Amino acid sequence: MLTQAQNQIIYLMFLNGILFLGLNFVAYSIVFPGPKGSKRIGYLFITCGLLAYLAQLMYQGLLALDYPADKITGLLLSGFVVPIFFISLAYYRVKRNRMDRATPGENEQ
Repeated sequence: MLTQAQNQIIYLMFLNGILFLGLNFVAYSIVFPGPKGSKRIGYLFITCGLLAYLAQLMYQGLLALDYPADKITGLLLSGFVVPIFFISLAYYRVKRNRMDRATPGENEQ
């Protein structure tokens, strides 16, 4: 049987995974917005709202584990959300540049 603190940590890990996938989707949608008439931008706004809610749930979960309230925001933002978003954004920018560079070379041969 797990203790309440262990259950809370597992819950935070689950939320962290969902937040990671959501941040990757947001970065992907920014770099690859889709064709005209695509619904991806609408899904992006829904995902952003969901991610804000998940961040609030993570905040509450860390409060339940007796983390200091003044340090939780910095921990969530500078420790996870901002780095993951910018790393994902950089990854998809590099991927897009490689795709754009590979396309003209294939057509010329």
